[in-house]
Amino acid sequence: MIHVENAHKRYRLRKVLDGVSFTAQKGQITCLIGMNGAGKSTLLKAIMGLTPLSKGSIRVDGVQSSRELYEKVSFIPDHTAMPGGYRLEEGLRFMADYYHSWNEARAAELMTFFNLNEGDRVGNLSKGMAAKFGLVLGLAADTEFVLMDEPFSGIDLFSRELIGEVFSSRLIEDRGVLITTHEIDEIEHLLDRAVLLKDGKVARDIDCEQVRDEEGKSVLDVMREVYRT
Repeated sequence: MIHVENAHKRYRLRKVLDGVSFTAQKGQITCLIGMNGAGKSTLLKAIMGLTPLSKGSIRVDGVQSSRELYEKVSFIPDHTAMPGGYRLEEGLRFMADYYHSWNEARAAELMTFFNLNEGDRVGNLSKGMAAKFGLVLGLAADTEFVLMDEPFSGIDLFSRELIGEVFSSRLIEDRGVLITTHEIDEIEHLLDRAVLLKDGKVARDIDCEQVRDEEGKSVLDVMREVYRT
């Protein structure tokens, strides 16, 4: 379980996070939702130990951030982290050398699934192809949790649909997924929990199925209630 407790973060005079607490469980897809600048990406980077919190704590299976975290949690940022001059095969080799949890057979399967060419250079990829390669890098490792930052942002409909298929596949099964996105149409029916951020705080933390059954509302309905008030 990923447990974020009382997270605070300031950038100079601007308070981005103001006492945020939530959990993300294994075997569930949890979605962080919020307007631009709500602190969604900051939270993912804080979980990975890339951004220090001003106050609060983050634990993964009861343990605070450490080098071993990278063997347990994959992070797929909203941009390609590999140098533009790298060929895709070089990016795959880098990951294999760096991560003990790297699964070469799964990486090859994903490259085929997304129809990616190992000889292409990272810098020449379209936005959609770069997003798919980022998913290869994040999903090929045998990690227990996957963090995804805006995987649907700025890409075409067909790429969104293909990426959306991943969420209902065995590549996600039994893992804990924490995703940030504005575009939940493709995956709303797959979400287990949604954490809605507003003004640096958790405005709603919902069990998506429970809200559908008991209140007759979709996640989009709850978003309208939170962000139109």
